[in-house]
Amino acid sequence: MFKGKFIVFEGNEGTGKSTHIKFASDYLSKNSVSHIITREPGGTKLGDSIRDILLNKDSELDAISEAILFYASRVNNYRNVILKALKSGQFVICDRFHYSTLVYQGIVPNEEKVIALHKELDNYFSEHISKIIYLDAAIDTCMKRIGSRRISDKFENQGRDFLVQVKSAYEKAFTNNNKVTTINTEDDKALVTKKIQQELDEIINE
Repeated sequence: MFKGKFIVFEGNEGTGKSTHIKFASDYLSKNSVSHIITREPGGTKLGDSIRDILLNKDSELDAISEAILFYASRVNNYRNVILKALKSGQFVICDRFHYSTLVYQGIVPNEEKVIALHKELDNYFSEHISKIIYLDAAIDTCMKRIGSRRISDKFENQGRDFLVQVKSAYEKAFTNNNKVTTINTEDDKALVTKKIQQELDEIINE
């Protein structure tokens, strides 16, 4: 029996995931909801090692190799961290999940093997997801936010055309997914946090 709730944040580079995940965590804490935050790639010692490889700006890995590494990190995190937390009644906030692999290593590079792998494993990974909060923003806004960062990773350094492709891929990936709520992070910050709060309240009160 899974008593906890699983919340996934997805979005393009520069859409504000870190900022709004922190808000979500703070809000759950204020409401005395026990929870953990995890991320992809990462969440475990193995995952953090894989993260260093995948986000390395000098990486020359192809899309399939990246996807396999993401899935290795994901399975380890899902089985040993996420599912255990859900079974214990905790909420789980995850910074990206298997949809990112579909978008970044599947749809954007048009890699059919990665897309097929997502379809094969989608039911397993999405079974316990309560809500996917998809953060969206205009490409110019994303570029401006990325440009203001002191340190950027491999995917943030891909440029404008890449971000356009990612945005389009997310729209395609989330078509007809009733677990997805899209929130435009270009709106006033207070309005954005209010919308996230409303989504969290709905999940808390289920």
